[in-house]
Amino acid sequence: MRFRMQFVVVAWLLVFGLLACSSSTDDAAEFDSQKFYFLESLKQVEAGGRQLQNAGLDREALQQALATMDRGLKLAFQVDREFLDKLDLRLGKNYQRYFIEGVENYRVGIEAGDETQQTEGLQLLQKWAQFWRAEASAVQRKLHPQ
Repeated sequence: MRFRMQFVVVAWLLVFGLLACSSSTDDAAEFDSQKFYFLESLKQVEAGGRQLQNAGLDREALQQALATMDRGLKLAFQVDREFLDKLDLRLGKNYQRYFIEGVENYRVGIEAGDETQQTEGLQLLQKWAQFWRAEASAVQRKLHPQ
């Protein structure tokens, strides 16, 4: 009877140990995924924006730049606000309000030929840039701990 009780206790300890290991592995994988979505969204949108700044874009180059922005925006929608808020309490709100909404307005404005909407998007992106310039190094340190 005593042996059976010890066996049950050891078995439960193993089960809880395995669950704890898989949970921390899942958390690390989720952190890495969110980090990728966040950083890659910034990178893709910036690359598309830089392409759009080239003078004399032909239709194909314009479509390629918009597709690059679209890939960045698609990644941006996969970033969880809770993840961003763990990095900086203002990051999630500013990312949504300035970055995502700015890209959406700018992108739709370009496609529709609506200069007012493009300007609204650029103004939001400028606010994002101001925030990000001030906070990027602190956030990057949390994303890439040494």
